[in-house]
Amino acid sequence: MNIKKVTIISVFAIFGLSFLSHFMYEWVPNLFTSIFFPVNESIWEHNKMIFTTMMIWGLIEYFIISNHGKKNFSIALLVSTLVTILTNTLIFTPIYYLMDKQDNIIITMIIYIISIIIGQITSHMILKSDKTYKNLNTISLISIPIIFTVFGLLTYYPIKTGIFYDYPNNKYGLYTYYK
Repeated sequence: MNIKKVTIISVFAIFGLSFLSHFMYEWVPNLFTSIFFPVNESIWEHNKMIFTTMMIWGLIEYFIISNHGKKNFSIALLVSTLVTILTNTLIFTPIYYLMDKQDNIIITMIIYIISIIIGQITSHMILKSDKTYKNLNTISLISIPIIFTVFGLLTYYPIKTGIFYDYPNNKYGLYTYYK
């Protein structure tokens, strides 16, 4: 399948997979799901959801994308994921605080879709490049498990800042309740 079609499908697939990812820990609470899926409503845990969802979709995407796009696939996947997380965080966080930490699902979904689109446009541009980024692809493959490890560790040992705080449930991380 050509890269443009896959990019368009990716926006919808990532958005759809995010709904499943959002509730995975709630449905199957264990160590494995706590490392890969959100355990609370903090901004950090939702970034973990974005990362995991895009990695899952990336595994599927790799097998349906044309051979031309595979030469820079891992760097495209990692960069688009980080762009999506960064865009979502930079747009969502100030709005969330302006709304007195009250979530509006419509605004949240619009911001998330915009973030996915921007991330997928980034991926599309990298995949269409005629240049091969061999070293960056290797670094990307090494970075992915490291990033998953960081997400997992910070689920159990969160930093006491707003991005890690689960305002609806009044806690940090998985077990650390605010006092």
